[in-house]
Amino acid sequence: MPSLLAPLSRLVGGLLDRSRAGFRRLKPGGGGLAVVVVVLVTLATALGIVALGAAFDATIDREVTVDNPDRPPETTCETFGEEDDSLFAERCDRPERIDVDVGEELRDASGEYVGYAVIGVPIWWVIFALALHGGARVAGGAGSLGDSFAIAAWALAAELARLVAGLAAIWYALATTTVDGTTIEAIANQIVAAIAAMEGPLLGASAVVIAVQWVVVVGGLEAYHDLDRAVAGAVAGVLALLGFLLAAV
Repeated sequence: MPSLLAPLSRLVGGLLDRSRAGFRRLKPGGGGLAVVVVVLVTLATALGIVALGAAFDATIDREVTVDNPDRPPETTCETFGEEDDSLFAERCDRPERIDVDVGEELRDASGEYVGYAVIGVPIWWVIFALALHGGARVAGGAGSLGDSFAIAAWALAAELARLVAGLAAIWYALATTTVDGTTIEAIANQIVAAIAAMEGPLLGASAVVIAVQWVVVVGGLEAYHDLDRAVAGAVAGVLALLGFLLAAV
């Protein structure tokens, strides 16, 4: 009786063959293309953060009253606020408390993280590539460091799927949650709880993306580092396991 795992084994084997063949076709000039891939992933991640801010603004329709950040502390106003030539006179005339739109505040706060994406994605690419190259060298790989950077870049491209899935899950979570807190802290707790409820689907999406990255890395190690499939699979598997553990934290 044929094994039930035989179709799955053939499917995985076929995907690995395609991955290896793809890297062999890309090898001439693959370094420049790898940089382009990383740049595109970086830009997409930055846009994803902007989209996250838009999700907050579109799904959270709530105003709360907070201390006015543009007004000096009361002790400062009592000391200097009544002096006409004081730097604090005009600012002390402002109200102590103001109403703010929570969605807009979260959108603006999210925008502050765009710079982290622009820097963080290339840094993660470098770390991934160095870890991949070290693993390949330990396993007897013959490829160059540039080859490892190319493999890491194409594996990084799969993160776009995780980005889209994450944005969709967060948008859905916020759109189906009633945010009615009366303070910033209460609203923040409601938002965190809503997103935490999507942990299962998000972890499932991460598992799928990591599986795709495993296929990409194995094919790259076979094509560029001349590792046999079993060894390449083991090296990629260690990195995939670490990636899944990071996603699960």
